[in-house]
Amino acid sequence: MNLRLVLPPTLAACAERDAIPTKLELDPGSGKPVSPEKAGPAGLAGLPDAERAAAFVMAQWCGGELSSLLHLSKKHLAELLKMLRGIPCFYFAHKPQEPIDWDDGDLLGVSQHLPKEKTASDSQRRTSASSPTSGSSEEREVYPAIREEAWAEYEGRPIEVEGSTEYLMITLPSDEHPAYKSTLRLLRETNFLRDRQNRRWWWLRGREKTLDFLAEHKETLELDFDATFTDNFHQHTKSIREATVRTEAKEKEGMTEIQVTIRAGDAPESLVEQALAMGSNHVESGGKVYLLGKKMLEKTHALQRNLSGSHEAPLLRKGTYHLRAEQTAESEEILVELDPKFKPPEIWKTRATGLRDLDKLEPPPLSKELEDILRPYQKIGVGWMLHLFRHKLGGILADEMGLGKTLQTLAVLSCLKKRKVTFDDSVSTSLVVCPASLVENWRREAERFCPELSVFVHHGSKRMKTVEEFAKWDLVITSYGTLVRDEALFASTSLLCVIGDEAQNLKNRRTRNAKSLASLSSRGRFLLTGTPVENSLNDLLSLTAFLMPGALHPIPSSSRGDDRTWHEKRFLAQAAPYVLRRSKKIVAPELPDKIEQVVYVDMTPEQAKTYASAKAGAEKEIVAMEEAGVPEGQLRMKTLTQLLRLRQTCCDPRLLDDKLEPDASAKLSAFREILYGAMDAGNRILLFSQFTSLLALVRAELEAESIPHCYLDGSSRDRMAQVDRFQNDDSVPIFLISLKAGGTGLNLTGADLVIHFDPWWNPAAEAQATDRAHRIGQTKTVQVYKLIVSDSVEENVLRLQSSKRKLLSEVFEAGEAANASISMADMKALI
Repeated sequence: MNLRLVLPPTLAACAERDAIPTKLELDPGSGKPVSPEKAGPAGLAGLPDAERAAAFVMAQWCGGELSSLLHLSKKHLAELLKMLRGIPCFYFAHKPQEPIDWDDGDLLGVSQHLPKEKTASDSQRRTSASSPTSGSSEEREVYPAIREEAWAEYEGRPIEVEGSTEYLMITLPSDEHPAYKSTLRLLRETNFLRDRQNRRWWWLRGREKTLDFLAEHKETLELDFDATFTDNFHQHTKSIREATVRTEAKEKEGMTEIQVTIRAGDAPESLVEQALAMGSNHVESGGKVYLLGKKMLEKTHALQRNLSGSHEAPLLRKGTYHLRAEQTAESEEILVELDPKFKPPEIWKTRATGLRDLDKLEPPPLSKELEDILRPYQKIGVGWMLHLFRHKLGGILADEMGLGKTLQTLAVLSCLKKRKVTFDDSVSTSLVVCPASLVENWRREAERFCPELSVFVHHGSKRMKTVEEFAKWDLVITSYGTLVRDEALFASTSLLCVIGDEAQNLKNRRTRNAKSLASLSSRGRFLLTGTPVENSLNDLLSLTAFLMPGALHPIPSSSRGDDRTWHEKRFLAQAAPYVLRRSKKIVAPELPDKIEQVVYVDMTPEQAKTYASAKAGAEKEIVAMEEAGVPEGQLRMKTLTQLLRLRQTCCDPRLLDDKLEPDASAKLSAFREILYGAMDAGNRILLFSQFTSLLALVRAELEAESIPHCYLDGSSRDRMAQVDRFQNDDSVPIFLISLKAGGTGLNLTGADLVIHFDPWWNPAAEAQATDRAHRIGQTKTVQVYKLIVSDSVEENVLRLQSSKRKLLSEVFEAGEAANASISMADMKALI
């Protein structure tokens, strides 16, 4: 069933008279429209949501029942256009089979005859907030905040408001008043007339106009413009009251039922509904007038849209909504603001208080050893995770690299073992899933800090065969790859808590990693990541889908523009309480400084010749492929390959031409200078590169000079042995590490100098690597050198990093970030 609204061909003339005869029909899909009287309530129930809401509004205009023939004002038709935007349900009478076309929100041949500035009812305009909980951005722009200094300097008379329910007279003092211009603008826009004899007096006459103005702007005059209302005004407006909002929440079968009701004293509910539908700002009943205040309606509508999960939800007199526990944290504040008498269920208080104020978290029941080891912010992190666990919620511990997320998580598992947290005693095994390179690191950390935990590493050839074996262990550690291979075994096991380390492995919910982790059954779920800046909004959606399946409202794939922005902001507001992110500057101010320096080097003649040849070849090949119409995917891969060759030439031209000598690399010469200077000064070095072939050349240099060193890349089988050797043996001055192999899971505080041999376009990847040394436990200032070849692709990468860093600085604290992946345009610009 669909709506059909048939408009007269003489619409322009009808609009001039502000009376537009409109025929209303319902189309059941048979091609034979029926009248709303014949269709009855059952027919209306079959309408899509937006059309059903419009039908409800029109019914209110008709006195409660829909009629086939309506006489609409321009204001009413404009409101219908807003409610039904984009829906092909409007027709002209002389072309009843051809729906009128929409063009970018305008109905062709119709919209131009309707009001431009106020194309919807006042109640709809009041609720055009830019975010789920904000007020009108239009109001803030029209009446900007006035500086406190201006109020302090002004000593003249205030703006004065005189009047009754029938008229208003506003007296403007001199133009020196801080709010003079804003008030003058407001009076002109709301059709006040200036007194001919006293130019400081402005008049508005008529009961409807007066009450509408007071409902919409009284608070602005009072709070923003510091206006004074006379005793006579108060005397003659005793019958005026403010409509209020009542909110109520009840826990029902694991869900919370919330009712939001607009009340106008003892006025009948039907009068309030009619006023809201007609866009009226007041209700009169029993000798009293109830103002439907602008800001109250804005906040009520914002709350109703938020609770319903729809940006298009209409403003209702009474709305009933059902929320899961995970969705209540963001709603409580606005519920209390709207209704000071709102009493949240007791479980809300205990659940939301800890999420809103970390200082009020219950102290974790730590062992004496952990009590002595953990820093204050780490104890808060443990308390936060336990708080979520108690309330069957999940969370993302997203502390900056080096702040001890592994230790905090192990402390949580230790507390769970002590049985001081209520949970099902029949399940006692927790699971940590991490990249294969971190499995041994987790085992060692558990052995070191929580020896009371019995730990089994399910990896390689040592793997459990049956579900019953899990009960022997407090903690099982496995890799994402092993989890995928043994998914059937793990999915059959009931677990106490599941921890996913390096959560970026789950950023795509369609991957085997994400699906395997989602298949697990557990009481608690947590994710760890030190790099939330790598998470786009879609990544965060994927992470929360694992933590709390179906709990947070998804973003409709069909949403666009403002609608999508609204859904995104709402999702981030819902997710924020479940993401804990602390930075070193805030929680570890004692950590020594990190000094970064870019070292520019000029190419050697041999290097410049090799680079120029590679660049010319790259440009020629890309142009040829573009002219041939090669698909973008193939073009992208070829461009990446050419970029790789240019970057390798910058590092060492021998990577392209093995006939060259080591001295052909300007960057290798610069590295030698830094190396020998650092060794003389007693510094210890981490050298990072993305190219293992480059590390092999550097390694050959060190071996030729008999310089002790450690080495780690993706193929290394002795990862922890290399780490231990470097940390415990001060005679080893340098550690060569591939960026991918050493970007996560390493504690290398034995180093105080970091060299990035080559740059990468994601600044977060370099920061991760640097934080192997600049982390808790470091006592020295960390120096960071970035080697860059001038006038090359590397310098272009550096500029790209700078622009991406600006995007990343705007990252939402809960985990959203600008997508740092490189575009095709960026790649061509680099070459």
